[in-house]
Amino acid sequence: MPEHLPDFRDWSFLAGGSADQRRAFDLLSRHRPFDRLAGQDTGLAGTFPLDIAVDGSDLDILVQADDPFSMAPILDAAFGHQPAYARRQATVADGPALVAAFILDDLPVEIFVQSLPVERQMAWRHMLVEARLLAIDPSLRPAIRALKQAGIKTEPAFARLLTLPGDPYQALLSLEPMDDGALAGLLSQRRSAMPKWG
Repeated sequence: MPEHLPDFRDWSFLAGGSADQRRAFDLLSRHRPFDRLAGQDTGLAGTFPLDIAVDGSDLDILVQADDPFSMAPILDAAFGHQPAYARRQATVADGPALVAAFILDDLPVEIFVQSLPVERQMAWRHMLVEARLLAIDPSLRPAIRALKQAGIKTEPAFARLLTLPGDPYQALLSLEPMDDGALAGLLSQRRSAMPKWG
């Protein structure tokens, strides 16, 4: 992992972050959802680790389980008493998933269970690409937030700002093998074409 990125597998870095990140750290420390998933490979992904959360953003908890649907009773027992709890099956580009959503305090939480290891799940891979882009050009952050506040989801917001063609989720993954120098070149090219970016 590049030196300029935090260790995303250890969400304690949120404690030293922005107000939004400290709020997320406090909530996770008090409610301890990861403790209720002990024994599973877990990770925190999405907008809070990246510090691009807006009103309505949720905490995204990724989980690996050989049989995702076997986690249903575990999720029900651990979180079923939380407000707005709902559980559903989903099929995404990289396979089937079990998804549970609920509210902790006033913050939405989504738990996403797949058979893939956390670091191979698309949400994690997207986050790492986005984190590298934000580290190279921090002026992306307010621009991404503005698009998100307008109702555009995270990956489409990045794809729009970088004028990536095609499906935004796949387009972001196409940046994964690029080194930081190549990403910096791409950002510089896009910025020169969009002078009001920052």
